[in-house]
Amino acid sequence: MRKPVLRFLSEGDLQSIYQASLRVLDEVGILLEHAEAQDMLEGAGARIDREANRAYLPPDLVDRCRRQIPKQLTYHGRTPEFDRVVSLDGPLCGRHTGGCPGYIDPYTGEYRLARIEDWKAFVTVSDYLPKIGMVANQHCHDAPGRTNDLHSLRVVLENQRKCSVHGANTIATLRYQLEMLLAVYGTREALAARPMIHHMVPPINPLFFDEDHTAQILLAVDYGLPMDMPVMSIVGITSPATAAGTLVQNLAEELAATTLVQTRRPGHPQAFFIDPCVGNMRSGAALVGAPESALILAAICQLGAELFGLPTEAIGLLSDGFSGAQTQAHKMQNLIFQVLAGGKLVAGTGVTESIMALSPVQLVIDDEYLAIAERWLRGIATDPPNLAVDVIARVGPRGDYLSDEHTLDAIRAGLLLDLPLAERDGRRAMWELGGEKTLESKAAAKARQILETHEVPPLPDEVQRELAAILGKADGALAG
Repeated sequence: MRKPVLRFLSEGDLQSIYQASLRVLDEVGILLEHAEAQDMLEGAGARIDREANRAYLPPDLVDRCRRQIPKQLTYHGRTPEFDRVVSLDGPLCGRHTGGCPGYIDPYTGEYRLARIEDWKAFVTVSDYLPKIGMVANQHCHDAPGRTNDLHSLRVVLENQRKCSVHGANTIATLRYQLEMLLAVYGTREALAARPMIHHMVPPINPLFFDEDHTAQILLAVDYGLPMDMPVMSIVGITSPATAAGTLVQNLAEELAATTLVQTRRPGHPQAFFIDPCVGNMRSGAALVGAPESALILAAICQLGAELFGLPTEAIGLLSDGFSGAQTQAHKMQNLIFQVLAGGKLVAGTGVTESIMALSPVQLVIDDEYLAIAERWLRGIATDPPNLAVDVIARVGPRGDYLSDEHTLDAIRAGLLLDLPLAERDGRRAMWELGGEKTLESKAAAKARQILETHEVPPLPDEVQRELAAILGKADGALAG
C-alpha cells in the first residue's frame, strides 16, 4: 500500500538547507548569555567568545547531538491509558497551543479574556475527546500575572489526565512548577520515569538564547522533563523573507537548542518542533494561515522525517482571522500540508482568532478533523480483499453492495468514516426539518454535553492541598 506523501523538497534540497544551517551555527553562532551553558558547550568543542557572549557550534558537535535525539517521544498521561507515543510510524496526535489569552464560551459564543474556570472547562473537553493527545498552558486573567503559569499548571494536574506541553514565565516559576510536580509524583525518580509535563521554552529569533530561557532548559533537563522547544520566527520580520532562508535559520535555532539539551544529557527526549509564521508586511501581524505558511510547514515535516528520521511537531491546526469560514479553511489547508508531508503531532486544536483564543467548540471540530486526517494516512490498500474482484463477481451486474458483508466489513474497519458533525444527508428538506444544524452548532451541542456529563477523577485530597499551598507560597513570593 502506498501512503500519501507530499514533497516539495528533493533530497539535495534537504541537504542544502541542513548544510547551510550548520554553516550558520559555525560561522555566525548564537548569542548565549548563560555562563554555565557557555562552559558546558566549550567543554564539548564549541568556540566561545565570552566578551560578546557568542557561541560558535562546529558541525561535528551539532551533528553528534542531533543524532542522539530519540526517534520516538512519549507524552505520558496521569495513567498509562492516556500515554501518547509520537513516532514516524505511529498514529497522528493533536494538541492545542499554549498561551492563548482569550476564550470563546460554548454556551453564548461570546469572546472574553480567559479565566481559571474557562481553562478548567477547556481541559475537561480535551480529556474527553479521543484524538486530542495532550494540552498546553493558558494565560488566565484572574490569576496573578507573574504566576499565571503556576495557576495554569494546577488546573492541568487536577482537571485532566493527558500530558501537558507547559511553559514557565521565568526560571523562578519553573522551580515552583517542579515543586508542584514533586507533590504529585513524590520523588524526582518517579517524575523522570513518567513525566506528565513536557517543558516548552523557545529560543528568541534570530539566534538568541537569553539567560532565563537557557537556565530553564538546563533545569528541566536535569529533572528529566522532555523538551518541546518551538522555534517561532516570523518570516520577513525575525527570519528571512524567503522560505529557504527561514528554514535555514529556524533549523539552525532548533539544532542549537538540541545541542544544549543533548550536551547536558545525551539521549534526552525532545520534540523536533519548528513553527514559523509569515509576517504581514503591511501591519507586522503574524499570519499562520498564509499559503506560504503551509509550504514551509510541509518542508519542516520533510526535514524532520526524511533528513533526521524524527516525527515532526508543527502548527497544522492554526488559523487567522475571526470568521468561521476562514478559520475552517486555514485549518484544513495547514492540516493537509502537515499530515501529507509526514508530520505526526499537530498543534492548534481548539485554537482560533490568530492563536489568541481557545474554543471548546472548535476543539470538538478539530477532533473530527484529526479523524479525517487519520483516514488519509491509511491510504488505499491494493491487496486481494481490497481489490474485491470476488465481491464484484458475487454482486454481479445491476446488483448492489449495500447489504453485502464486504461493505459491512469496510465500515467496521473504518474505511468509510462516520462524521457526526458534517451534514451528509444531501437533502435540503431533511436539513430544514432537523433544525438547519451547522457544523458549529453540532460541535457546540457536543461541547456542552461533555461539560455537563464528563467527570475527571480527582487527585488525592492531600495532593490537592499541597498544590494549593505551593501556589499560595509562590503568589506571596512572586506576585506581589
